[in-house]
Amino acid sequence: MPVASSPAVDRPVAAARPGLGKLCRPGRIKQSAVVIAHYYRPRTAAFVSGTKALETVLCRTIIQLQTSEDLQLVLQANELVAENFYNASDNLLLDAVNFNSYRLRSAGQTLGLHMGPSRSHATILAVMNGPGQQHTAAAERAVGVVNVTLMQASDNISAVASCKPGTPFAMITNMAVTPAMRRRGIAHQLMQAAIRTSILQLDYSPAFALLLAYKYYEPAIRLYAQWGFEATSWEDPLWKRDAEKGRLGRQRRIMMVKQLSGTALAASPWQAEN
Repeated sequence: MPVASSPAVDRPVAAARPGLGKLCRPGRIKQSAVVIAHYYRPRTAAFVSGTKALETVLCRTIIQLQTSEDLQLVLQANELVAENFYNASDNLLLDAVNFNSYRLRSAGQTLGLHMGPSRSHATILAVMNGPGQQHTAAAERAVGVVNVTLMQASDNISAVASCKPGTPFAMITNMAVTPAMRRRGIAHQLMQAAIRTSILQLDYSPAFALLLAYKYYEPAIRLYAQWGFEATSWEDPLWKRDAEKGRLGRQRRIMMVKQLSGTALAASPWQAEN
């Protein structure tokens, strides 16, 4: 489970989407091109002992469930999301029941998004292979996850993102990296895959990408800013509601937006480090 002291870069992007808009469905907006969704950066993603690479991390993108391997990868992603998003209580018995309920509910929602005819949702996994292993779901171990969902801007989103209501945008959620694999560039790798998927692989070409981040996780804010995300004037309605009722403890989120275009594919701070 994530804890308050965990590096913010690898904490999950806040998943709740109150009033942000509705899912995009195939229609009149021009479809974008489709590319193979494997992204690999040897320098950061290969962990080396001497001159021998021991393990490799790459990103796998699943949009539509076409094989049993796709299903297995999506279920692995769901486990990572549940482990990073479920808020534990002091009641261990109640937690055991609620955690399983959370996992099942999350899996049902995710599979529903993947099983339709549209290409409006993507699950992106950072997976690790041991030395000499083939890149199959059975051999891979999930070490990070992020989701991208194509949506249409609601009135309040159009106000803060300076766009017309109904404008397609890419909602980035559930970004998380397992604790043992943090600070190895995997969050950057996931963000690169999320942006490329948003521009090149969904039903519509979104005008911008949007995410919710916890306001005081400064390393996470720096990561998103490096990728061109800018904070907006959006006010977190859940935090505001609790504050008005005198409730403390809910973490305040901010909304960050990045305009998407062909140049966004080239503007990679991650690659610039090489």
